[in-house]
Amino acid sequence: MDNAGSKGGLMRLKILPSSLRERRRYIKLKIISDEPIAFSDFKAAVTNVFLDFYGELGFSELSLTFINNSFDPKRQVCILRCNHKSVQKVLAALGFIQRLGDVRILIKILGVSGTLKKLKKFK
Repeated sequence: MDNAGSKGGLMRLKILPSSLRERRRYIKLKIISDEPIAFSDFKAAVTNVFLDFYGELGFSELSLTFINNSFDPKRQVCILRCNHKSVQKVLAALGFIQRLGDVRILIKILGVSGTLKKLKKFK
Protein backbone atom coordinates (compact mmCIF):
# COMPACT_ATOMS: atom_id res chain seq x y z
CA MET A 1 0.00 0.00 0.00
CA ASP A 2 1.41 3.37 -0.97
CA ASN A 3 1.49 5.97 1.82
CA ALA A 4 3.03 8.72 -0.29
CA GLY A 5 0.21 11.17 0.46
CA SER A 6 0.40 10.86 4.24
CA LYS A 7 2.88 12.65 6.49
CA GLY A 8 5.78 10.63 7.78
CA GLY A 9 4.59 7.43 6.15
CA LEU A 10 1.81 6.90 8.75
CA MET A 11 -1.76 6.37 7.67
CA ARG A 12 -4.58 7.76 9.81
CA LEU A 13 -7.50 5.56 10.72
CA LYS A 14 -10.91 6.74 9.66
CA ILE A 15 -13.55 7.35 12.34
CA LEU A 16 -16.66 5.20 12.15
CA PRO A 17 -19.76 7.10 11.05
CA SER A 18 -22.38 7.54 13.75
CA SER A 19 -24.74 5.16 11.97
CA LEU A 20 -22.27 2.29 12.52
CA ARG A 21 -21.31 3.11 16.10
CA GLU A 22 -22.72 1.22 19.03
CA ARG A 23 -25.47 3.12 20.86
CA ARG A 24 -24.70 3.55 24.54
CA ARG A 25 -26.90 3.43 27.60
CA TYR A 26 -25.95 4.66 31.03
CA ILE A 27 -27.28 3.01 34.18
CA LYS A 28 -27.24 4.88 37.48
CA LEU A 29 -27.40 2.63 40.52
CA LYS A 30 -27.29 2.92 44.29
CA ILE A 31 -25.67 0.36 46.58
CA ILE A 32 -27.64 -0.18 49.76
CA SER A 33 -25.67 -1.83 52.58
CA ASP A 34 -25.02 -1.65 56.31
CA GLU A 35 -21.39 -0.66 55.78
CA PRO A 36 -19.77 1.60 53.15
CA ILE A 37 -18.54 -0.34 50.11
CA ALA A 38 -15.22 0.34 48.37
CA PHE A 39 -15.55 0.95 44.64
CA SER A 40 -12.77 -1.50 43.77
CA ASP A 41 -14.56 -4.29 45.70
CA PHE A 42 -17.86 -3.50 44.01
CA LYS A 43 -16.24 -3.41 40.57
CA ALA A 44 -14.60 -6.80 41.15
CA ALA A 45 -17.88 -8.32 42.39
CA VAL A 46 -19.82 -7.04 39.36
CA THR A 47 -17.18 -8.35 36.96
CA ASN A 48 -17.14 -11.78 38.62
CA VAL A 49 -20.93 -12.12 38.65
CA PHE A 50 -21.20 -11.11 34.99
CA LEU A 51 -18.44 -13.52 33.97
CA ASP A 52 -20.11 -16.36 35.91
CA PHE A 53 -23.56 -15.60 34.53
CA TYR A 54 -22.77 -14.80 30.87
CA GLY A 55 -19.28 -16.21 30.33
CA GLU A 56 -16.48 -14.34 28.60
CA LEU A 57 -18.20 -14.07 25.22
CA GLY A 58 -21.47 -12.84 26.69
CA PHE A 59 -19.66 -10.40 28.95
CA SER A 60 -17.77 -8.92 26.01
CA GLU A 61 -21.02 -8.47 24.04
CA LEU A 62 -22.42 -6.28 26.84
CA SER A 63 -19.69 -3.64 26.34
CA LEU A 64 -19.91 -2.98 30.08
CA THR A 65 -17.69 -0.26 31.50
CA PHE A 66 -17.61 1.74 34.71
CA ILE A 67 -17.67 5.49 34.22
CA ASN A 68 -14.53 7.00 35.78
CA ASN A 69 -15.04 9.33 38.73
CA SER A 70 -18.77 8.53 38.88
CA PHE A 71 -18.66 6.64 42.19
CA ASP A 72 -19.83 8.71 45.15
CA PRO A 73 -18.60 6.95 48.33
CA LYS A 74 -20.83 9.06 50.55
CA ARG A 75 -24.08 8.27 48.72
CA GLN A 76 -22.83 4.90 47.33
CA VAL A 77 -23.96 5.81 43.79
CA CYS A 78 -22.26 4.59 40.60
CA ILE A 79 -22.77 4.81 36.82
CA LEU A 80 -22.27 1.93 34.38
CA ARG A 81 -22.23 2.09 30.58
CA CYS A 82 -23.36 -0.68 28.22
CA ASN A 83 -24.73 -0.95 24.70
CA HIS A 84 -28.43 -0.39 24.02
CA LYS A 85 -29.16 -4.04 23.23
CA SER A 86 -27.89 -5.37 26.55
CA VAL A 87 -29.59 -3.11 29.11
CA GLN A 88 -32.02 -5.82 30.21
CA LYS A 89 -29.21 -8.37 30.55
CA VAL A 90 -27.18 -5.98 32.71
CA LEU A 91 -30.16 -5.21 34.95
CA ALA A 92 -30.90 -8.93 35.35
CA ALA A 93 -27.33 -9.80 36.30
CA LEU A 94 -27.10 -6.92 38.79
CA GLY A 95 -29.95 -8.58 40.67
CA PHE A 96 -27.72 -11.58 41.39
CA ILE A 97 -25.29 -9.53 43.46
CA GLN A 98 -26.37 -10.03 47.07
CA ARG A 99 -23.12 -10.14 49.04
CA LEU A 100 -19.82 -8.40 48.95
CA GLY A 101 -17.56 -10.39 51.25
CA ASP A 102 -19.46 -10.64 54.53
CA VAL A 103 -21.64 -7.60 53.84
CA ARG A 104 -25.12 -8.01 52.40
CA ILE A 105 -25.89 -5.50 49.66
CA LEU A 106 -28.86 -4.52 47.54
CA ILE A 107 -28.54 -2.71 44.22
CA LYS A 108 -31.26 -0.20 43.40
CA ILE A 109 -31.50 1.07 39.82
CA LEU A 110 -32.06 4.83 39.88
CA GLY A 111 -32.39 5.29 36.13
CA VAL A 112 -31.33 4.38 32.61
CA SER A 113 -30.58 6.99 29.98
CA GLY A 114 -28.83 7.54 26.68
CA THR A 115 -26.88 10.57 27.93
CA LEU A 116 -24.96 11.39 31.10
CA LYS A 117 -26.59 14.81 31.28
CA LYS A 118 -30.08 13.32 31.53
CA LEU A 119 -28.85 10.70 34.01
CA LYS A 120 -27.73 13.41 36.46
CA LYS A 121 -31.42 14.27 37.02
CA PHE A 122 -32.10 10.88 38.63
CA LYS A 123 -31.65 11.04 42.38
